[in-house]
Amino acid sequence: MGFDDKLSKLLKHEIDSINLHLPKKKVSLTNASQGYNFYVNREDSQLLIDKKEVDLIIDICPKEKIKDVFLPILIIRRRDLGGGTFVIAGELIEQYLVLKALKKIEENWDQFRKDSDLSNRTFLYKPDLIELRKILPTSTIIGFS
Repeated sequence: MGFDDKLSKLLKHEIDSINLHLPKKKVSLTNASQGYNFYVNREDSQLLIDKKEVDLIIDICPKEKIKDVFLPILIIRRRDLGGGTFVIAGELIEQYLVLKALKKIEENWDQFRKDSDLSNRTFLYKPDLIELRKILPTSTIIGFS
């Protein structure tokens, strides 16, 4: 095994170690709205998602997409893109919900979905993240890459 292979394995192990807080199994927004508002992380701890946050997400989520949303919403820190740069992981609906919660967009779901320039919208920066964690502290989670 060469030096590069050993280094890759070491780095993967370190990244896995700092991401133990991430969910092993997410909870659907539908279940969270019915009182099953917790998820299990990789250390097998159950973490509660605040009902007020669940209600806020339901309020901004298009009704037809509620069944497609799973919590917590993962935000990934991307050091390779510069300090303080984050990416909203998941599907387009998660991006919409985060941006809507941050009041970074005005459009409704149909307009957002049809927008052709969505690639720039997936990035968040440290001030956005600070605000997001004030609004959705228990229904979002930060991962590291």
